[in-house]
Amino acid sequence: MFSMQTQKEPDPRERILDVADRLFYADGVRATGTEKIMSISKVAKATFYRHFKSKDALVLAYLERRDRFLWDYLSHPSPANNLREALTKFEQLTNRPDVTSCPFLRIAAEYPDIAHPFHRAAIEHQNKILDYLTDLLRPFAIDKKAAAAAILSVIDGAFSTRMLYGTSRKIPLLSSAEAVLKSFQSA
Repeated sequence: MFSMQTQKEPDPRERILDVADRLFYADGVRATGTEKIMSISKVAKATFYRHFKSKDALVLAYLERRDRFLWDYLSHPSPANNLREALTKFEQLTNRPDVTSCPFLRIAAEYPDIAHPFHRAAIEHQNKILDYLTDLLRPFAIDKKAAAAAILSVIDGAFSTRMLYGTSRKIPLLSSAEAVLKSFQSA
């Protein structure tokens, strides 16, 4: 007997988040209105507000989702065993064809007031990466916090370079970060 399987459409909350993710990442938060998100995600206003009390709540959910994406990416198929493996993953991420910048750096630029909840979410995200890098630097007899901050600057610079030049060039994050690490080891 022939049976047709139907593919379920994502639930409304996920559709809203998928659309918001694409639009916020491509066009920015301020340029993206909730009406456009509702229209593209094919949800009614009541459905939108049942899932997100406000646009601000949606932006924070978007940032939480982007944060989860990074940590899921860094831990799959397995977590990095050392700094080089982690930096290799960051370099691969930076050079993916669908990556044009860091969503957290974009948010921080769009909302420069460090007291703004979106900017604070970006700072929290950066601090988590800083802690992650500091932990990976345990085997090195260097100032781990300072080295982690310098390496994070390289990662942020790679995402900024990607935003500036798009996919027209490969970003050599690993070699730059290793040069920074070497400067700390020889100091």
